[in-house]
Amino acid sequence: MITYIKQAYFIYDDNSKNLVKTVEENEFDVNITSLHVDEFMKNAETLFADIKHIVISISADMISKVIAVAYKENLSVGIVPQTSQKALIKNLYCSPKISETLDIALRDNCKSIDLIEINGKAVYTHAVIGTVPLLGKKFNRTRSSIFRIMAYAIKRFFSIQLQKFEITTQNGKTVTTAGSAIVVLNNAKSSLISKIFNFKQSACDGEITIVFVSPFSVFEYMQLLASFFIGSKDKRTLPKSIGYMKSKSFEIKASKTKRIFFDNDKSMPLPVKCEIIKDAVKINASDEFWENNKRINSSKETIKISNLPDASEANKYMSRHIPFFKFASEERFKDLFQILRVDSKINSTYLALMILSTLLATFGLFSNSTAVIIGAMLVAPLMAPIISLAMGLLRGEADIIENSIIKIGVSVLLAMLASSLLAYLLPYSEITMEMKSRINPTLLDLGIAIISGIAAAYAKSFKEIISNLTGVAIAVALVPPLAVAGIGLGYADMAVFLGAFLLFFTNLIGIIIAAVITFQILGFSSVVKSKKTVILIFSILLVISFPLYASYDKMIQRYNIANTLKEHRFIVNNKYIIIKDAYVFFNGDTKVLNLDIMVRESLNRDDFTKLKSGIQRLLNVKVFIETKVEYIL
Repeated sequence: MITYIKQAYFIYDDNSKNLVKTVEENEFDVNITSLHVDEFMKNAETLFADIKHIVISISADMISKVIAVAYKENLSVGIVPQTSQKALIKNLYCSPKISETLDIALRDNCKSIDLIEINGKAVYTHAVIGTVPLLGKKFNRTRSSIFRIMAYAIKRFFSIQLQKFEITTQNGKTVTTAGSAIVVLNNAKSSLISKIFNFKQSACDGEITIVFVSPFSVFEYMQLLASFFIGSKDKRTLPKSIGYMKSKSFEIKASKTKRIFFDNDKSMPLPVKCEIIKDAVKINASDEFWENNKRINSSKETIKISNLPDASEANKYMSRHIPFFKFASEERFKDLFQILRVDSKINSTYLALMILSTLLATFGLFSNSTAVIIGAMLVAPLMAPIISLAMGLLRGEADIIENSIIKIGVSVLLAMLASSLLAYLLPYSEITMEMKSRINPTLLDLGIAIISGIAAAYAKSFKEIISNLTGVAIAVALVPPLAVAGIGLGYADMAVFLGAFLLFFTNLIGIIIAAVITFQILGFSSVVKSKKTVILIFSILLVISFPLYASYDKMIQRYNIANTLKEHRFIVNNKYIIIKDAYVFFNGDTKVLNLDIMVRESLNRDDFTKLKSGIQRLLNVKVFIETKVEYIL
């Protein structure tokens, strides 16, 4: 049988004053005295001679203050969430209907929950030491509140620093680690942190949970924030930036932060001792709340800090704000740097492969064989010194920069010498389609080079995927344009030489820039050391972008003209003419159309003249036309 208390105070605020009449005229015959929360806090010490139960419907910030009074005055508490307090409704496992929550709040079957005491002061929600944008803050999941919270977090992202924490548990275990903040929780389920990991904490388990937040970069912290809003798919796996401990008490010291902040607006100086107060406050709550907050008696402490930085890693971050991207680990950096240092030096094997790949590419270009050209790309070793140069520029390593530039320069000279000599010796001088495809580079080629540079730097950074560099070498095709440039020299054709060399140079610059940025993102340096050189490379990139854009613009014009004319029908002197295919190429500034046309009757000069006029009116541009006529019988 359900019984109800005899009398209680109803504590309301400006948002819940409309509930006063409903509560006072309740159907459970409970005598209610209503007080505004401000009046309650002002006169709390004189109010509780006869009434020992309070029902509260107030803001989240005030709940912690009222609970602290309830603990001090030995009061039992019933909570009636306001309809807008969705997070509170969820945490209490109660209905949003006022009638149902009031029923529970006035029952005479209160049970006890624990509180935290920090240096003798009761804490209902949480406490924070350090910089922890967003974590530990309660929020209502509405669109406007999410934007406000994200704005607050972004302002503080770049102020995050790691500091040393020293924590001693009740059993005397001392842990020294580093993080940006510690969040002390009475009940992790009421915190945003519960969205990313199941801490298995209860409001009645007799333990405190402290959560370490230790991001190695702003980017890593942003990923952590994203998981709060999305929610973790696997709450059994602790996120990279998070560690935690559970015990009945903790002593906490910090190297930089001087105060601990709790219940949103209170603070006290460090160091502090946090202790659990078992059965501190009696509350009325739903059956589901008690089912999810079972009483647990355990003396076992939990320490999960494997995701936190060790001493050597922490020292990198201690004296500065965390970088936007994470520093690479010492082991990973050492291994990669060793490989790149070797890759920057010339050796006989490299020279042999360079000459062989160029000759193979040259024969493939002359035979118009895509398969042979791809084979040359597989053999070509030119990507290695380019990636080494990128790392050298990022890290400011003069010897790697010098060795890589020399190696690339020698490679270019050898490739063009070998291909030009072969072109000079061969008895014919045809420019094949494979050659033509490499003498008109556009912005698309620059895009390919940039993506290839990112892929190459990424693949080089991880041992498990380094074999993928072969695919990158095929995609970017460094040696074939060098071979075409050499063929241009062998034929003394400067248009072929300049076009092909521009493609190679585009690839070279694009890969270097992309690889420098990628290595920085992967954490191999917080800043670019050779700034002047990188600025020069960016300037060169800007300069070559103009001819690339011009070439790209011509490509677009070719496509638009061909697409407009293809399968277009003209009637000239009562003769029906169908344009089957249209090809466009530029001879300087002149547009030349190569048309395949289909007709039923023979065409004379006047027909061709009128056809040309019709095409020029359609395109609104002057063109030269070459035609190939097919007759339909």
